[in-house]
Amino acid sequence: STQSTWECKIQVARKEFDPMPKKKPAAKAAPPPEESSSEEEAEMDQDELRAQLSRLVNPRFAEEFIAKLEPAVRTRVHALQGLQKQINELRSQYETEHKALEKKYESVYEPFFTKRAAIVAGTIEPTPEEIAAGTPEGYKPSDDSNKKTSGAVGVPGFWYTALSKHPAIEDMLQERDVECLTHLTNIIAKNFDDPDQGFTLEFHFSPNKFFTNSVLTKTYRLLSEDEVVLDKAEGCDINWNAGQNLTVVQKKKKQKSKGGKGTRTVTKEEPCDSFFNFFKPPQLPSREEDEDEDEDDMEDALEELVEADFEIGQLLHSTIIPRAVKWFTGEAAEDLEDESDEEDEEEETEDSDESDDPPPKSKGAKAKPAAKKGGGEAAKEPECKQQ
Repeated sequence: STQSTWECKIQVARKEFDPMPKKKPAAKAAPPPEESSSEEEAEMDQDELRAQLSRLVNPRFAEEFIAKLEPAVRTRVHALQGLQKQINELRSQYETEHKALEKKYESVYEPFFTKRAAIVAGTIEPTPEEIAAGTPEGYKPSDDSNKKTSGAVGVPGFWYTALSKHPAIEDMLQERDVECLTHLTNIIAKNFDDPDQGFTLEFHFSPNKFFTNSVLTKTYRLLSEDEVVLDKAEGCDINWNAGQNLTVVQKKKKQKSKGGKGTRTVTKEEPCDSFFNFFKPPQLPSREEDEDEDEDDMEDALEELVEADFEIGQLLHSTIIPRAVKWFTGEAAEDLEDESDEEDEEEETEDSDESDDPPPKSKGAKAKPAAKKGGGEAAKEPECKQQ
């Protein structure tokens, strides 16, 4: 089973804290100043890592630390701890009231999202007042009164278009998914009673040739610790119709016949990229599948997959669903590009300022190791098999 985040940190820390063998000084000459400096910095880094490990594994670390302070300073620290308790109480009160406010406005938003879904699906037509409320000031309609109408119902392809205009979602969409996603009629985000415990995304589809489900779901269960973190994600089974599974491709391969005479052609299903892989969250590969993969590397690969998946869930929940029409028209994408340009300008300014300063000395920080060859399976998009 997957280790907890703290267990992983402790395990990594313990590996880092193996004492480094100290080199004996050379008999003939003292080491150059640069090497001596590097060794001193390495020893300082080791001391810092040992201190971090002590904080992680010793539950009485803070108590013992305070006891070592001189009496006058110790009493001031106790006073600060008392202030912190009051701050924590206020924070708890804020969070309780914030959750209640969030639930209140969820019910306030709901009628508007319901009407939006009805207009998109074509089950109702907007009123003149609703049309006027969204028409830009000074807008002049084109003279297309004689143009033949297509008989379109609602707003065709609304959700597919909205999704495709966010760069992170666009990367998930494949050409093979497009026809199916035109049947996507609504996406709903439902918070748990306690929003800090999680939310469910519902994808509603009209009848289509691909699967029999009318709703596909993705649930994110959260834990509220010092901050809200993901506990686990749960997808759903997609009941694909025969030959319509978008998450696999049919490939023909030649095999030797059992008798050893001649060959035969067999058709096999192989997983492929598809938006619908989203409904099967990333899973930790079993040891049998990846015996040569180091356990820590597997943990890293899983953590990256889970983090990316959760970011997509949050993006849908808090950015795309509430502002869907702005993503449909492209206005939200323009806002996103403007924000990105501003961030790039700020980074360029910071880089320019830093270039005037001498480069900092290396303190022995290690780059994150790349995934080993043959261990790439853990980082692939998960297959969404028919259950």
